[in-house]
Amino acid sequence: MILRILPFIIALLAAGCGPKPGAEHLPELQATLAAIDSAEAVFLAAPLDAAEPAFAKADSALRAVETMMVGLVVNPQQGAPFSRLDERCRMLRRQPGRHRRIEQEIDRTRRQVGHLIEAIVDGAKVDAEGTIIDTAYLNKAAEDELRIAEHLLEEIDIALDFLQRGTTGLDAVIARADSTARALTTIPAQL
Repeated sequence: MILRILPFIIALLAAGCGPKPGAEHLPELQATLAAIDSAEAVFLAAPLDAAEPAFAKADSALRAVETMMVGLVVNPQQGAPFSRLDERCRMLRRQPGRHRRIEQEIDRTRRQVGHLIEAIVDGAKVDAEGTIIDTAYLNKAAEDELRIAEHLLEEIDIALDFLQRGTTGLDAVIARADSTARALTTIPAQL
């Protein structure tokens, strides 16, 4: 009888001593956590507070230019300074909301990836909702969290790019649009 159950006992012991389910995801999850921390440091070091006043300034200038230009038709070359100013407004318009969402998403993503790492390291058998944690569960969770983290890192890059492009040289863009509008509105009408 003992000889018959011996293979089962050996199999159970071998399964308990083997690598933990999901362990193959640990290096990538840990690297992702480090990447999030690094991206957050860069994000928080950026002049995030500059977006709102820069948008207000650009938007006000654009409205003033539009008011001067009412009824005038310009060619694309003449309109280029206005397009650049409008582009700055579009880059800056949603920055404050984007910044808040990114800060919330950084916290959520860091927490989720951290919990997943803990579940793998601790060999958790069920999640907080009582769902059984098995290899398929861990594969899906790792895939989801890595995809979400990748999207977050891309969103941080985009937000920082828009902030930098929207604020750099803004005064010169505004001055160029204003002077172009003034020049176009003072051209005498042709007879």
